[in-house]
Amino acid sequence: MKKLLAIIFIFSIIIIGIFIKFYFNNKERSEKIVNDSNEEEIILNRYKEMLTAMMDKDENVLNEVIKDGTTFTHMSGKTQTKEEYIADIISRRLDYKAYKIENPKVTIDGNKGILKARVSLTANAYGAQGTWPFDTTAYFEKIDGKWYYRNSF
Repeated sequence: MKKLLAIIFIFSIIIIGIFIKFYFNNKERSEKIVNDSNEEEIILNRYKEMLTAMMDKDENVLNEVIKDGTTFTHMSGKTQTKEEYIADIISRRLDYKAYKIENPKVTIDGNKGILKARVSLTANAYGAQGTWPFDTTAYFEKIDGKWYYRNSF
């Protein structure tokens, strides 16, 4: 009888845990949808979408989020085209593992948006492994109602 009660108790705890996880995951999703009506939140989410695509090696999302003609300049001073940068991500020469965004601030002027934040990227970048924190200024342009990342105005 004690074993049966213990099994029922453990099973109940598992069910409650699943319910709590389901409830909070859905709550977070609904909060994001509400926040997406705010242009500043949309730009921040667009930046997160790009960083996640870098980690996932998602060439389609990277091509969609990053405006054609954008160039990337690395800490070493090396400059790449959008195509070269994405190719290095897909081939894992740039192998992004994680990111952290701190103190994001977005300003918008018409169809131009600027995100300033402290960003830490964990990666294997051309053989060097580590986490690199840096202050970033990310530029976005709104075209046909959608925000696109670009390197400057």
